[in-house]
Amino acid sequence: MKPKAWSFSALDTFKTCPRQYEAKYVSKSVQEEKSEQMLWGERVHKAFELRQLDGTPLPAGLEQHEEYMQKLEALPGIHNVEQKIALNAKREPTHFFAPDVWFRGIIDYIKVTPDEGAYVVDYKTGKPHQKMDQLSLFAIHTFALYPDTDLVHVRFYWTQTSTETRWAYRREDIPSMWAKFIPDLKQYAQAFKTDTWQPRQSGLCNGWCPVKDCEFWKPRRK
Repeated sequence: MKPKAWSFSALDTFKTCPRQYEAKYVSKSVQEEKSEQMLWGERVHKAFELRQLDGTPLPAGLEQHEEYMQKLEALPGIHNVEQKIALNAKREPTHFFAPDVWFRGIIDYIKVTPDEGAYVVDYKTGKPHQKMDQLSLFAIHTFALYPDTDLVHVRFYWTQTSTETRWAYRREDIPSMWAKFIPDLKQYAQAFKTDTWQPRQSGLCNGWCPVKDCEFWKPRRK
């Protein structure tokens, strides 16, 4: 089989358990129900999107983020919201549903300026962490789409704490940024080539995984 276009979340699922990935994205034999946390995340993203597109006031329960919305507005450049991004296998920008699409993603908020580089922001409604791989992919795409940009500022905005995790990438960092993904992508391609999806046991097998016919699945403890 030809490998399906991947996203950060899809590749992360594959790394966690190839068997779960196959069930969710290839055979689609399972459909994961949206949790309350997932539904809340969608609500937050939509509220931020409308606020930035046409100034729609933030709804009740999210008013505390207005200060951050204004902070983003103050950044230099012209913003784009919920920008769909895609690369082909040559790591060149392509259309989101192009026949040659290899990687897909969605950037929550981006601003690009000739003088200060680009600003990329991803909203997170979960617990803060320091893992920047998802933002590095967004930076890689930004470098590819804007060849005159040599600096990309990336940020996670944590809505639970109204705080940021910041990093910055330069164009010369691209090879080392890709190097983090290459081993997993090779395994990903091999799984499609051989149609082999080995289960990988972890704590998520205890009721958190939707693949209930897996030999490692167990009901969640009450």
